[in-house]
Amino acid sequence: MNTKSLSVIRFYFAQCVFMNNIHYKSHTRLCEIENRNRNIVFVIASLTLIVLILDIIGLELENDQLLDVLSYCGLLLTGASLIFQLFNKQDINEIKVQHKNIAEEYKVLRDQFMSLIEKAISNSESEKKLRIKFNKLLGTYSIIGKSSPSTTYIDYLKAQKSLGLGNKSDEEFTWTDSEIDKFLPIELHINDNI
Repeated sequence: MNTKSLSVIRFYFAQCVFMNNIHYKSHTRLCEIENRNRNIVFVIASLTLIVLILDIIGLELENDQLLDVLSYCGLLLTGASLIFQLFNKQDINEIKVQHKNIAEEYKVLRDQFMSLIEKAISNSESEKKLRIKFNKLLGTYSIIGKSSPSTTYIDYLKAQKSLGLGNKSDEEFTWTDSEIDKFLPIELHINDNI
């Protein structure tokens, strides 16, 4: 296979590696948000329960000042709970699951591109067969991308860092041969085989 075709296959392999990683980073970010929201709800509910208990104590002691303070606290906690629920009414669980599923789809596609790289380097299949397989994988890549939930710039930076790419702000989705080689077994490095 010619080197230009191999370069394009390697590019899409790297894209799959990166997209797999960025969607896992999005999944992790959403898990952290979900845990934070759960903790906030727990704190508000706990404080509300404490206020109710203190209300009962205030009624038993017939302490009007305590009851006045506690009723204001109860109002504040109820208001805080309502406002928090309003701003966090979106269930992120579905999006979180979508990110994980998309990451898994990119992982499968990554392995298929790696297999195609191996076949291209070893010349075990005709160039025509390799192009047909590449075009099929490219169609799958496109379908996965169209059905993917959005990621954030923070997810992008975390994916870059975790893949050892640094924080190069002057590029997006471009790859050097050495960067792609980081993701491949040594037998499939381009400088060793071309």
